[in-house]
Amino acid sequence: MIARQKLDRLRSGIHAGLILAFLAAPNAVMAQLMMDPYATAHIEHDSNVFLVPNSAFQLMERGFSTLGDSDAKVVAGLNSVYLWSLQSLTANFEVRRLDYLHFTDLDHNEYLGDLRLDWKLGSVVDGVLHVREERSAPSFASNNAIGLTLNTASNADAKINLKITPEWRLDAGATYSKLEAPLQFYPDFVDREVGTQLGIRYLGVANLSSGFEFAHIDGDFYNAPEVGPYTQNSGEFKADYAVSGVSKLNAGIGYTRRVQSGNEGTVSGLTGELGYNRQLTGKTALNVQLIRAVNSYVAAGGSEIDTTASVGLIWQATYKVGVDLEGSYTHSTFIGQAIPNSVANGRVDHDKAASLSVKYQAFRKLQFRGYVKSQSRSSVIDEFDFNDTIVGVEAQWHWKPM
Repeated sequence: MIARQKLDRLRSGIHAGLILAFLAAPNAVMAQLMMDPYATAHIEHDSNVFLVPNSAFQLMERGFSTLGDSDAKVVAGLNSVYLWSLQSLTANFEVRRLDYLHFTDLDHNEYLGDLRLDWKLGSVVDGVLHVREERSAPSFASNNAIGLTLNTASNADAKINLKITPEWRLDAGATYSKLEAPLQFYPDFVDREVGTQLGIRYLGVANLSSGFEFAHIDGDFYNAPEVGPYTQNSGEFKADYAVSGVSKLNAGIGYTRRVQSGNEGTVSGLTGELGYNRQLTGKTALNVQLIRAVNSYVAAGGSEIDTTASVGLIWQATYKVGVDLEGSYTHSTFIGQAIPNSVANGRVDHDKAASLSVKYQAFRKLQFRGYVKSQSRSSVIDEFDFNDTIVGVEAQWHWKPM
């Protein structure tokens, strides 16, 4: 109860700070408001909507053998930016509707709300206040649902950076997250976390910043039997190096330990990230990333260790034509199987994904996009294997020219 009260006070404080900043904004000097309503419509075909191994498994699990279907999605949204003095308030609000041709039980609505305040007090102190909530259908690859479920993810975070000397900066933050993720037999299942971070950075070398960051998370699963709370502690050395307009390198290496009561999802190991962005030519950019992290495996009330490597290539062929090519590989190891009927202990997955997207700027406010995505998973447990291909076309209109 005390932990829940702390979570609610943290979230309320961040909400109050954003509201006060917004109310004070009209009185600030040099204020500027920019708004961009937009609308998107797409049609796509998914060869394996439920991400199952084959049609025989589909028949056994759901009573029919059809794997693929086409769907239509429409989105209406608003991007806005409010600038005053050194402060910036950005917002994104979006509503979505998805309709399927055959699997009409999957028809649903979604929404997104995102509000962020970047604030500065001179050159010494700055920070971020951020709240976000999204309601959406999770991938069938990440839960154990037979049919449609809708997750609601609520997040709030606050960060403050204090330059204690010209060469040294102190970073501190707090986070709150609540994921309402209905499971097959537990429709009120919730994963809730509160976290704190503290770090110190050295800025005394041109184009390079480096330092240490420590983080602590208290989490709990609610409304499912025999699932205990967990704590997670991590320490990491981080470094960022940038050559303006050419390349950027970010790296981190550390150690994470997560302890869950009952030893259901206790795990520890080396974690970190490595990212490299390079502007190869005036029209071509390369992005490479490697991440190893400890995450929650919500469907089983346990933990997972994910190691992901990804690469992306962006080619702006002309003013009107742009091409994005991406590929990724993820190795996942699952620990802890607390929720009845879940499968996690001893499970190892290998996920592969590739996508190609071609954008065409038909007019100043109208853009068309065609895309193809391929994804597959091989697991030591056969029922989690799948292959899937998605092909789609999309039109996006912006009130403000892009």
